[in-house]
Amino acid sequence: MLADNVFLWWAAQVVAIAILVILFLRWRPKFTGRRTIGEMVGSILDARAEQIRQQMAAADRAREEAQHLHEEAQQDIRQARGEAEQIVARGARTAELIREEMDRHAREEYDRIVAQARVEIDLERERAESALRRRAADIVIDAAAHVVQNDLTPQADAGLINQSLDSVGELR
Repeated sequence: MLADNVFLWWAAQVVAIAILVILFLRWRPKFTGRRTIGEMVGSILDARAEQIRQQMAAADRAREEAQHLHEEAQQDIRQARGEAEQIVARGARTAELIREEMDRHAREEYDRIVAQARVEIDLERERAESALRRRAADIVIDAAAHVVQNDLTPQADAGLINQSLDSVGELR
């Protein structure tokens, strides 16, 4: 059966040679630097395990550092929010002070304009009274001129003067 199938025959030959090589290396450690194959495989696996431990430790350190950075970032965010709230509060206080200053300035301007209007009203009143007095004086002068022209009697003169004074009183 083995002789009939060439492929199977060659496969058996390869397996046999591999077994011989393994046995040779197992019992003749001088060929591999005085180490057996079991020792070599064990050292390779130990090295790989140590490499994995180192990578795990590095991953733990990276995770811890990432956690620390995350906490710092959260602290920075809280601090920035606090500063932003302080800035907003200062802005609100500043706006309130500006509004109060504008109100005070507007009130002063209002008072100044009202005072100026009162002064102008008083001046106009004085001008009107002055004009009224001039008009009264003109009436009196006209009456006196009329008296002189008509050469009236003392009773007519007194009546004319009283009438003029009554006209001046009505003008007030």
